[in-house]
Amino acid sequence: MTYHGGYEKAAPFYDIFDNKQNIDFFYHYAKEHGKILDIGAGTGRIAIPIAKKGIKVYCVEPSPAMVAQFRMKLEQKPELKKNIVLINNEAAEFKFEKTFPAAFMSGTFDHFLTDKERIDALNNIKDHLDNKGILVFDVYLGLMKDSDIHPAGKAVQGNREYRRFIKNDVKSNNLLEVSLIYEIYQNGQLVSRIEEKSQAGIISKIHIRELLEITGYTIEKEYSDFDFSPYSRGSELLILEAVKKE
Repeated sequence: MTYHGGYEKAAPFYDIFDNKQNIDFFYHYAKEHGKILDIGAGTGRIAIPIAKKGIKVYCVEPSPAMVAQFRMKLEQKPELKKNIVLINNEAAEFKFEKTFPAAFMSGTFDHFLTDKERIDALNNIKDHLDNKGILVFDVYLGLMKDSDIHPAGKAVQGNREYRRFIKNDVKSNNLLEVSLIYEIYQNGQLVSRIEEKSQAGIISKIHIRELLEITGYTIEKEYSDFDFSPYSRGSELLILEAVKKE
């Protein structure tokens, strides 16, 4: 099993604070290939806008809490169900009786904590790709370091204000412990404080390349942002486009 928790308390707040400008980036691949596999689909933040454009999205998400949030959205927009298949499973274990021209992982690769988990996931994804199928995924290399607790977003909805704080602690064995703290204020008064810890795997760009080679992928492109900017050394974000070898 790969899923190590970390979203069971945080899932209801995920969309409030996840404002990465990457939907158009992943839509580029979905539009080009007609259908797509979304691994680590979370609450459907990316899959749902793609499905709205008439593209079939097959979604895999290991967190039961995130799946529950995703399904709640689909209940509110039942017309999207024909374009979305959602299963609660692991990147290394899911099975579809079909292959795909393209797959993506957004904010997912960091959650693989060991090389075994990474290799098992990459191999299973490869088995679900067409010949010369594409895998696109991001890794936030710049966040894999210690950081004191610091504000990481504020949002207002009605008479409630949500505040998020993050703290990173580097542990042994190339692990990063991430503490997420959510504070909820109503009419200016603190009414709830929620803390959740999760783990991320610390990995280098060179080692990611080695794992892709081992598992049968060829790296085609590297980006440093979701605007398709070429990767430059030292960039905090690494986005890889890899092709399944023949």
